[in-house]
Amino acid sequence: MTDREAPSAAGRPPGRTGLRRRIFAWVHARGVPEYDRLVAARKRELFRTLAGDVLEIGAGSGANLPYLPDGVNLIALEPNLHMHPYLEQAARQSGRPVDIRVGTIETLDLPPESLDGVVSTLTLCSVDDLEQALAVVLRVLKPGGRFVFLEHVAAPPHTWQRRFQDWLQPAWSFVADGCHPNRETDQAIQRAGFAWVELERFHLPLGLASPHIAGVAVKGP
Repeated sequence: MTDREAPSAAGRPPGRTGLRRRIFAWVHARGVPEYDRLVAARKRELFRTLAGDVLEIGAGSGANLPYLPDGVNLIALEPNLHMHPYLEQAARQSGRPVDIRVGTIETLDLPPESLDGVVSTLTLCSVDDLEQALAVVLRVLKPGGRFVFLEHVAAPPHTWQRRFQDWLQPAWSFVADGCHPNRETDQAIQRAGFAWVELERFHLPLGLASPHIAGVAVKGP
């Protein structure tokens, strides 16, 4: 089975399917507990100020649901159809209503200035067009809305880790559902047009998927 776009229904964006994405979803769902052990405190701190209508980009297997405050109305956007059974199970276990949608942030069909918050964790590494994705985030946020992110990013230039990331990127993207370990996501967020960006850079023992950034970007008036 090759990777492909699954047919859409009722005009909805197509989902992504195929053997590689099925395997990635299975591995991802089983790796969540170990990863969350490393970042749980940061997630709790980042998410505690979210309220109202919130979009999660690349919701995956639903790992972030336990960290969202009560009262958040969540739209969970996930293009990999093989993630959806895990995401649906996590939504049931959370006891909160979750609007699960198929699609990518670049093709998101939501009105401008309709959201109070957007969340992205380990997702911007794999979007097709990073600049366009961040432009959509800005478009759908209300003035004063918060973009909360926790991502792995490229190592500093001219380091052995960055050279390794650059060398392995094509193969890594193939097996890891489009992930780019050498993507300079921190720089892209800072130049995307947010009024204010607070960003922390830190390291985790995750090989290619380190260093990390965590922070909040706020849309201006």
